[in-house]
Amino acid sequence: MNDQILIGLNGPNLRKDGRRRGDHSVVCKCSNPEWFAPANFRRLPGQMGHAMSRLVMKDRRTGKMVLRQRMSRHPYFVQLRDAAGRKRDFRPEKQALYDAIWPLLIQRADLATSVVTFNCSKLADELSPRDENGKVIPETRVEPSRLSRLFEEWERFGLTERPDLETDPVTGYCMPRHIVLTDRFWQLCGIDMDKFLAERNARLAAEADGITEPGTHDSVRAARRRWYENMRMATLLSRREKASKLKRRKRLSKLPIDDRRNAMARLLRARPAHEWMHLPPEEFDRQVWNRLRQLDLGLDYEASPHPIPDIVH
Repeated sequence: MNDQILIGLNGPNLRKDGRRRGDHSVVCKCSNPEWFAPANFRRLPGQMGHAMSRLVMKDRRTGKMVLRQRMSRHPYFVQLRDAAGRKRDFRPEKQALYDAIWPLLIQRADLATSVVTFNCSKLADELSPRDENGKVIPETRVEPSRLSRLFEEWERFGLTERPDLETDPVTGYCMPRHIVLTDRFWQLCGIDMDKFLAERNARLAAEADGITEPGTHDSVRAARRRWYENMRMATLLSRREKASKLKRRKRLSKLPIDDRRNAMARLLRARPAHEWMHLPPEEFDRQVWNRLRQLDLGLDYEASPHPIPDIVH
């Protein structure tokens, strides 16, 4: 009896969910991402435009944009491989991701602060292939987790900085984080750093407007702090507005069309008087319909009928 081993006797009951271990593919969905600035984009000013020109070029035979140099093959990553915690070279999938994300970060970086204005999710959508309607294809998209791991590695290489993770005190959700490109990142692009720093200081002086002395580390730090504070407030306002819209839609969706229209008119009248008092009746009615359509509660929406209680009075 002692030789018998009862496996799972005291273990938890496993759910029958159809999942099996070890038979799924771990290959990334998009193994060869690429990104080039659209034709309608204007050239970046100064040394940022020079950095983009060093990375990409137009093929004269095909007329398409191609990479002029692959940053994943830069000797910098070989020299600091041990310092970054790596033992071997990048795999082909990571090489392609390195080469694709570099021009995208330059295009989305702020000139004064070097803050990338897109978060990980938006950057992943920019790199992902799209269908004919311009929507990201889920089967071949670049997952944001790949970029998150890449930026963690870049932080060890000294190419990026990331702020501490903050949470929304009301909802508990994480605030979006935006990376900061270091001076080492711009040096690897092969630009003139003296001209680049002069352009950055001029932009900081224009934005600071006498708050701090331009050309110092404090001015850069203060500009980044102001940028993050503005982004944080914009995120909080957007989330509050979205939550109030969902709450308003849930309440109005139970009403028939006439009551929805009347309730929206009362909500519009509750706003500041200068927004509605001097409007003609036709314009006021148009505003009511526009706000209903924004909540998808227009004429094409039908409220679910209320059940008739089976009570005889």
